[in-house]
Amino acid sequence: MKLPELLQRQAIKLLDRFCAEAATHRPHSRQLHYRIEGQQIQLFEVRSKFHQSSQPQSLPMAQLRYSPQLNQWTLHHQNGQHWQLYLNVNPSLDLGKLLTAIHQDPLGCFWLKK
Repeated sequence: MKLPELLQRQAIKLLDRFCAEAATHRPHSRQLHYRIEGQQIQLFEVRSKFHQSSQPQSLPMAQLRYSPQLNQWTLHHQNGQHWQLYLNVNPSLDLGKLLTAIHQDPLGCFWLKK
């Protein structure tokens, strides 16, 4: 099932801004991308492989899941090979609130060390 069209357009606008700001406003600039699949958004960082700069590597960063029944988003971080609910922020109607939690990252779950 896909995101409702209006919600998807709002999400794309927020995500485009978030990815552009990450490229310039982090201590080390980052190249972030996202992929929308059904009712989930996956954020990932693209890096050059060490010693192989021509082959970029996509590293999963965060996952945002939309629940149409509750009309809210949840934020998940990767714990080993599995996605785990990020407990430092509550589910929200506002996707921007969850993107702010990723940006701040007080627990160090999202931003990989350079």
